Amino acid sequence: MIRIRHLAAALVACAPLVHAADAPTAQTMLARADAYRSTAADTQTNIRITNEVGGQSGDATRYLVYTRGNGDTLALTRSGENDGQKYLATTRGHWFYVPNTRSAVRINGMQRLQGEVVISDITRTHWADSYHASAAPGATTIAGKPATELDLTATDPDNVYPTIKLWVTPDTDVPVRAQFFLASGLLFRSADFSAPVDANGRKVIRKITYRNEIEKQRASVVDILDGQPRKIPSGWFNPDTLADGQ
Repeated sequence: MIRIRHLAAALVACAPLVHAADAPTAQTMLARADAYRSTAADTQTNIRITNEVGGQSGDATRYLVYTRGNGDTLALTRSGENDGQKYLATTRGHWFYVPNTRSAVRINGMQRLQGEVVISDITRTHWADSYHASAAPGATTIAGKPATELDLTATDPDNVYPTIKLWVTPDTDVPVRAQFFLASGLLFRSADFSAPVDANGRKVIRKITYRNEIEKQRASVVDILDGQPRKIPSGWFNPDTLADGQ
């Protein structure tokens, strides 16, 4: 009887350790959250960005976005007065091309694409590749629902934001909200993610609302209209070829 009691006590003591070992790491949770916004395969996506001021919708612009599995991204403006402009992001940096000019210009990922959306919002969606994640202790709620807070610290000096706070749903790690901080620690922007929907056999987020946390009346809504696999030529992701047609 004594041996049985000792064995039972040992099993109880080990139970939390087994549970902790089975729990995903914060970095794994971040990679899962990324998967709702990006994919490891080459993809062609149409998006629409609509600016809002004081809750009133204004200008909207469409973009055609080509993304490679390694994260390289080429965005083409497809409507409005900036039709034909191109934005390229690779591991070497960001570039901007205006039609009928000789060559692309190197830019910072902090440059605005439209409204409250900066270029890196479209071209840098694999956060697990360039941020270290740690889970904040304790539980929290977002919009009245339980969420886990992940604190992200940039590991790539080219990242626009040194730190990001990301809240994800328990178990499924669906991104719910993000806050973006400048090097000074100032909360600059935030993003709210819509619930994922089924598309091409996977769960994807179709809408992200970016809010200016300084001029709080300003926001921009990114609608992901569609997305499909497509084999994309590697030559498209060269700043020297942006003058060519895509």
